[in-house]
Amino acid sequence: MSQLKALLGLTLYLSIMAALPGCAPMDSGGSQPKDVIPAGYTYHPQPRPGIESPEAAKKDLAALLAGSKNPGIKYYGQPGLNTTANEGALKAFIQGKSGPITFWYDGQNELLFMAFSGSSALDDRIEVHPRILFFYTDLLGHSIVVEKTTEWPAWGRHVEGKNLGGLVRPYKIHFPGLISFVFEDLPDAQRFADDLFVIQQALQKNRDERLAIFQAKAAQYRGMKVKPPVSEEQRKYIVQANALNQQRDYAGAIELYSKTIELDPVSYPEAYFNLALLSAQMQRFKPAIAYMQQYLLLAPAAKDARGGQDKIYEWEMMLQKKERQQ
Repeated sequence: MSQLKALLGLTLYLSIMAALPGCAPMDSGGSQPKDVIPAGYTYHPQPRPGIESPEAAKKDLAALLAGSKNPGIKYYGQPGLNTTANEGALKAFIQGKSGPITFWYDGQNELLFMAFSGSSALDDRIEVHPRILFFYTDLLGHSIVVEKTTEWPAWGRHVEGKNLGGLVRPYKIHFPGLISFVFEDLPDAQRFADDLFVIQQALQKNRDERLAIFQAKAAQYRGMKVKPPVSEEQRKYIVQANALNQQRDYAGAIELYSKTIELDPVSYPEAYFNLALLSAQMQRFKPAIAYMQQYLLLAPAAKDARGGQDKIYEWEMMLQKKERQQ
């Protein structure tokens, strides 16, 4: 009798679990998740013990991304690549990435995410691919939320063309117009979000402090009859940044122009102009606008000031359009 009761209890439990949204076992097509957390679940990050500084968070991110369960990626920085109709263009875009790469699609042939062999957490960005970058400064102005989605892959394909069964990665961290990171396991998604949150909080504090200092220095700079010269070390970075820009290594050029203004934030206003154009080239319109605003604070009477302000208007429109589409 006790065995019969146990069997009936197990049957009832399985029936309840199957009735909950997102709780049925995953079938061969990957149409259902394998866990019992309902769709629509959200998690808002918080600092974790031992991960209280941006340096510690970046180190923990690097360890997470070096593991075997890298997040899937959906990248919005290059419009028009996220359907099967444009898969050839997507393959060309990510050409040069080593290791196995798979594309995962929904039933309407819309790309849900790409799975790469590895990503890197660097000092200023997460680099999935030399052309797929997520700068930590892009965290500013965005909420960080883990969401349990209902976007289950219907099928997948290796770059070489072999079809695959669906792999469920239901936990998404989405940054509209930029990138989505999707995870198979909730603890990995929560850890990733917590690390980004610590970095974001430090950046927000640093941004407010640096902006106040910059505004004071910009006012002082505008009042100078004799402007400060560009140092030899700055010149080196400028020449190298220009060379990388010619090679279309926009991330490398941004890094070197950033070093230029770290040495002296006002002696070479054109660095902000160039940083704005490079950011826009990478579809990063928020930082592009911010950099151009800094340029105009330093050089409001420059010959290209009118064009710079017009670019801000253009990028504001592009930013709104991208965020509406995602």
